[in-house]
Amino acid sequence: MIGGTDLKKALQSFIPDKISTPAKYFFLVSILNGIGNGIFGVIIQLYFLTLGFQGSDIGTIFMINSLTMMFLCIPSGVLADRYGKGKIFFFGFFLLSISFGMLLLFESFELILIAWIILGISNSTGSVIGPIFSSLFENDDMDRAFGLRGFLNIISGAAGSLLGFIPPMLVSDYGYTLKYSYWLLLVGAACIIMLQIPFYVKILRDVDDKPKKMGFNWNLKSKSVVGKISLLYSIQNIALGGFMGLFPYYVNTKFGVQSDGLGALYSASKIIQAAGNAVAPRVAKRFGTLKTISGALLSAVPFWLLFPVAPTFTWVSIVYACRLSVASLCNPLMPSLMFRMLYEDEKATANSIITTASMLSNAVGPKLGGYLMENVNIDLPPLIGGGLYIAYGSLYYLFFKDEPLKEQNTKNSK
Repeated sequence: MIGGTDLKKALQSFIPDKISTPAKYFFLVSILNGIGNGIFGVIIQLYFLTLGFQGSDIGTIFMINSLTMMFLCIPSGVLADRYGKGKIFFFGFFLLSISFGMLLLFESFELILIAWIILGISNSTGSVIGPIFSSLFENDDMDRAFGLRGFLNIISGAAGSLLGFIPPMLVSDYGYTLKYSYWLLLVGAACIIMLQIPFYVKILRDVDDKPKKMGFNWNLKSKSVVGKISLLYSIQNIALGGFMGLFPYYVNTKFGVQSDGLGALYSASKIIQAAGNAVAPRVAKRFGTLKTISGALLSAVPFWLLFPVAPTFTWVSIVYACRLSVASLCNPLMPSLMFRMLYEDEKATANSIITTASMLSNAVGPKLGGYLMENVNIDLPPLIGGGLYIAYGSLYYLFFKDEPLKEQNTKNSK
């Protein structure tokens, strides 16, 4: 049996040494966010279908959200660094409440599209969340902090996704329509997401959010770091978007797999991702954050190359799980390292630029992968992805092996 001392030592590998009161609230809102978005992600497209929307309509709705975010992420980040992250963040939540209200009250395509545009504006202010969270921890605690946050968010997201069984039950047992059942669950998801607001008020009350300079001006001292990370994330997104983003199409076309097989695989994947987030800080403590990131990316390459030769969906699932178990070590370590290489007063601006670059490459990856699968060879995108990951893992180490870490200002967090 594990004694109290041994258990404490084990937990210290995954939990930051110093967790302030704002940080505890942050972990709580990560759980609420995971549950709410888990429900939302499972239900929203099905709800749109009950409104009579077609596939092209849904595609337009989600595209307009991404385009709105792409154009407004950088202005939101710059404004947050200049005038305070909290002001921009709560403005985003105000817009989110308007978007949810329109989504739940109206059913016409035009008004839903407007709601989604407002949602995109709200989401563009989300670039301040990572900087706020990183400001609550010292450098030595950053890996464990992001690892724990990711673990809690993924596990709670999986729990929220499981609530998708409720609408069919309401239909069969209580005679509700499918549209009304989806609507009720969306109301619950919106309420859970909005419950984050009072906790964010407490977080920002105890965090130093005073802008370092007054007025509007561009302030980005770490241009090289931002440029390198933007390039690396673009390589990642083209590889992932060109294959993983089209994975359902790939396995359905090649093996005839339907939603039940994919659902089982994706459920297991969330558990693997959560485990990766949890153990990543411990691995990074032994080998170093940068070496762990680079090593994990390069170790994933063989699994990319095994997809084309996997003979059945079972084998593809095994390869998928193995690749994810290795690559998921990077999930908490990448933002942790990034924020440690940035100055406090430029984090929101820098994160917004990187997010914008990521969204651009996210649009390129699926388009390129879909063309190659349909017109060249269905197995070409994973081979290209493996090649890109060789460059990705190698460049990550070469770019940042001599990059100094910046001191984190956490003295004003209780």
